Amino acid sequence: MGAINTFLINAGLALRWLGAEVLALLVAVWAVLDAVLNPVLSPLMAVGNAIGNVLGRIVHSILSPLPVWVGLTAVSAAAGVVMLVGFRHTSNQAAIGRAKDAIKANLLALKLYKDELRVTFLAQWRLLGAVARLQLHMLKPILIMLLPMLLLLGQMGVRYQWRPLRPGERALVKVRLKQDVPQAADASLIAGDVVETEVGPVPGGGEVAWRILAKQAGRHAMKITIGGQSLEKELVIGDGLQVVSALRSDARWTQQVLHPLEPRIPADSPIASVEVTYPPRGSWFDGSDWWVLTFFVISMIAAIILAPVFKVRF
Repeated sequence: MGAINTFLINAGLALRWLGAEVLALLVAVWAVLDAVLNPVLSPLMAVGNAIGNVLGRIVHSILSPLPVWVGLTAVSAAAGVVMLVGFRHTSNQAAIGRAKDAIKANLLALKLYKDELRVTFLAQWRLLGAVARLQLHMLKPILIMLLPMLLLLGQMGVRYQWRPLRPGERALVKVRLKQDVPQAADASLIAGDVVETEVGPVPGGGEVAWRILAKQAGRHAMKITIGGQSLEKELVIGDGLQVVSALRSDARWTQQVLHPLEPRIPADSPIASVEVTYPPRGSWFDGSDWWVLTFFVISMIAAIILAPVFKVRF
């Protein structure tokens, strides 16, 4: 029994070590990919976000009088239709049809000739080939629609992921410094009478933080100064469904995807990002994180229902 326990313990430690090594490898691979992709995707995201912000404001002005869940449902269903049409025009529908027909034919062969070993193995091999071809034909339209979908999700996130601060609520303003910038001792935050700075600046860990108390409703500009250079960050105080930018970031394309509203921080600024810890929106349907699930479920349902109407195979 002792030998079995020792074996199980060592096996568990080995699996834990293997998992840590795989995770480290994936992180390293992602770092390389990010370094390669960022010079290409960062300017694309800047242009795409500028266009998306204009379109987002137009759609928001149309849907804002409606209940929040109605607007989310309408946007999700419309996105499903747009994705469906885009998939039809960017994919090889004939090849997808042939691959799906081959899958059905080989599944039928497995059922009819289950006692024929040679036929079974041949059908399995052909089935795997048909599945692989189908995935390859699906890859092209997915990659083409990936960037527009990321831009759409970014626009939805600033509306459904966070809510504004209410007067009397507190939040943190966290400024992350660039790696080559020494800890800032001269940091300052100015926001007039709209907020009260209760604590800060508090430096540490490559960051400078303040705790603020919201006082006056509206969309305000905070001025943060570090190392003699100033930067503005929008602060939203109020109620209802409003567009909220939780983070103003540098030129990293991944940050631009999630936080599209505010301009990128200039490259010569000592600041890497400015974050306001807005509260999450509370709703099981259209609140923080739930809106993503709602979006994908409704958009997929719309696409599946309307696929025969648009004659799309996927």
